[in-house]
Amino acid sequence: MIVKLTQYSKNRFYKSFQEYGVPAEFAEPIYNYFVYGFQPGGFFTAMLANDFMGAISRSHPANTVEALKLLVTWLENSRSKHLIWGDYPTIERWMRADEGSRRAVLETIGLIYSEEQEIWMTLKGEKDHTIVLY
Repeated sequence: MIVKLTQYSKNRFYKSFQEYGVPAEFAEPIYNYFVYGFQPGGFFTAMLANDFMGAISRSHPANTVEALKLLVTWLENSRSKHLIWGDYPTIERWMRADEGSRRAVLETIGLIYSEEQEIWMTLKGEKDHTIVLY
């Protein structure tokens, strides 16, 4: 089963990327890994596992050191180390975790809204602008 988030939660998650300047090409694989437990690819898996050599050897030539620093800063400040990333066993556990477990962690660390918050925001018709990353 796949976590069903409203646009409010997706925007909250993406706003955290925006605040740190995380490039758009990094955002989608990380979002899909955090929210859905999808395999993020060799480069991101190595990076999330703190495997510098593996990440650099799998990195796309267009990736810049500055872009990597922005993503690493976001990761460090997401309060998710040892829950979602940090080493290969943690990554494997996260990808095998059920929807409810992943959602609970993401709510606890403040990357998404709770289902109750999403319902109230929807019922109130709160304006929410789509976050665009560059």
